Amino acid sequence: MKRISYIIILQLILTFNYCNSQWYQINLPVAGSVYQMQFINSNTGWAVISQTNVGYILTRTTNQGTNWSVIYSDSSKVGKFQFLNDTLGYSIGYSQEYHLISRTTNGGYNWTVMQSSFNDIYDGFYMINADTGWVNTFRLPTTITLRTTNGFQTLEQISTGSGGTPATLYFFKEKYNGEYCGYVLGAGTLSKTTNSGYNWQDINIGSSGNVNSFSFINKDTGWVVIGAFTNNNKILKTENGGLSWSTQFLATLGNALNIFALTKNRIWCGATSNLVFTSTNSGITWGTQASAIHANAWIYMVDSLLGFTWSGSDFYMARTNNGGGAITGLNQSSTEVPEEYSLGQNYPNPFNPTTNIPFELKEPSHVTLKVFDARGREVKELVNGRWGTGKFIADFDASQFATGIYFYQIIVSGETTHQTFAETRKMMVLK
Repeated sequence: MKRISYIIILQLILTFNYCNSQWYQINLPVAGSVYQMQFINSNTGWAVISQTNVGYILTRTTNQGTNWSVIYSDSSKVGKFQFLNDTLGYSIGYSQEYHLISRTTNGGYNWTVMQSSFNDIYDGFYMINADTGWVNTFRLPTTITLRTTNGFQTLEQISTGSGGTPATLYFFKEKYNGEYCGYVLGAGTLSKTTNSGYNWQDINIGSSGNVNSFSFINKDTGWVVIGAFTNNNKILKTENGGLSWSTQFLATLGNALNIFALTKNRIWCGATSNLVFTSTNSGITWGTQASAIHANAWIYMVDSLLGFTWSGSDFYMARTNNGGGAITGLNQSSTEVPEEYSLGQNYPNPFNPTTNIPFELKEPSHVTLKVFDARGREVKELVNGRWGTGKFIADFDASQFATGIYFYQIIVSGETTHQTFAETRKMMVLK
């Protein structure tokens, strides 16, 4: 049997302090927490800020999120929103027991109510153009899908049963076999339609835990986060529209929460820590980026460089203009599938200040790689997470460590065979 070879080089940046972060904190124009964000180009975007006992406030930026200004403060009309261009947008709000759908034609400065309902709780909605869109709606005792083809002048009920409250709804603008395809996430369940919302099918993720977020780049390829705040928190990927899923990442450095796929290769995921999870190779391998804020649960990328992350529970928000900066992750260059687990001797050795630590994984595995001083005290954690099959090299920078003997230890647990592997080796810092 011909062996397939590949080599994956792991570049680990060890300094996670805030001063080196490429996700830097920015100030909100008012107190509160970011609820939703959308950009229509690299300059122009909107964000809704939630204020306790006040409601929602709509803000706008025209300089890539460097500065934000309040443009609308009537939360009865603006909660969840979507802009189609720099002037036309739609929103969902709530006022005196009535649920509203509103429209703006001047960039969010003024809103006109298009639909008002006492019985229907409008929740997730998505527009594919100025006229056509869908609303996931809770009408006691069930969930229904409504559709408009005239910019919410009228609404038509087309299906029942999928989604929930809260709901996230997404449709693809292109048609497949003459129909629109879309996904809805509600009450922890992801559902799919292939006939423009007239029928929905719940998707079996194949793993325990609620679905927390999803992001698809086309009708077949997408990612979900499941099991936030549980021991089964992970990122899964499908390439066949949800018929089957593969585990790509087990979150251990803070809960993974909200995922954002920009392209088939470039993906980010928010976490409940000072880290942002990210992948540059379609989720085959994942790394982290340091953020200047303590929680990065939500993430929104405008393009491969400009992006934002926020906690969702307080006033902290961070911005990047270089894709989040350095990644403690994996870069694939060529191949060789290892026959066994192994931990190699670091090179060079002795070293000052950097050295390479090679290790090999014969199957996708959960890996920890740590450095200890001569007294057995842990001084650095290099790797902690799920990695794919392959050969890896961890770069260890000892600039902040004194001359002396150090030890590095790997602990591996295979996903398929459940085989475990552990090994410790010695290295020397010589300055």
